[in-house]
Amino acid sequence: MSNELFLQTITAIYALCNAARLLSYVPQTIAIAREGSGAYAISLISWIFWSTSHAATALYCTTVVHDPLLAGMMWGNTGGCLGVVLLTVLKRRRYGWVRAISQNVISSTSGLRSAARQ
Repeated sequence: MSNELFLQTITAIYALCNAARLLSYVPQTIAIAREGSGAYAISLISWIFWSTSHAATALYCTTVVHDPLLAGMMWGNTGGCLGVVLLTVLKRRRYGWVRAISQNVISSTSGLRSAARQ
């Protein structure tokens, strides 16, 4: 395989994987939208970090590499991550930011009390 064909193959695989990754945000977004509480299983720290990482990569692709296709994919990933962050924040504003923590503490404490009574 020639070097040019090899590079084209790698580029095509990368583009396909990133196109699929852009679609992969849809099920997560739907799951958060349907979720009936504060989406407490979603780690905002992780999704914010991934958003920042994708945005930095998009800026790098735009300013250093000068690759608009790659930059566009990275901006798409940034948007997907920020969509998850936004929906999660809206859910937590609606249902409360500490609801899961207080419920876990209460259920853990109740379990200890009932075990101590036996």
